[in-house]
Amino acid sequence: METGTLNERIQIYEPKAERNLTSLDDYELSGTVWANVRAVTTRDQMRSGVDVQSGQITVFIRYLSGLSDDCLIRWNDKFYGIDNLSPDKHKGEILLGCSYSGFNDNQRITT
Repeated sequence: METGTLNERIQIYEPKAERNLTSLDDYELSGTVWANVRAVTTRDQMRSGVDVQSGQITVFIRYLSGLSDDCLIRWNDKFYGIDNLSPDKHKGEILLGCSYSGFNDNQRITT
């Protein structure tokens, strides 16, 4: 991964404890990192043959230990849950597949 492609700032929120994660109060800001963020397009959906809902993004970041699929990503004032996490320690990067979590800035899940 080339450093110049990491052109977006994202925030990573970790759960405070293992319990029912129903509001943003259950998370705390873990850190802010540079990332390459890309929205999943209809063309990507057709190519992969996978049914993808709107509000899905892919995120490339440098390798970060401790990141799990329980974390939330905040990008462009929206919170995304991590659906899949593909670390590559050899290359020093992680590919995250994320979808809109339903959380909003009012600390609630919207449906």
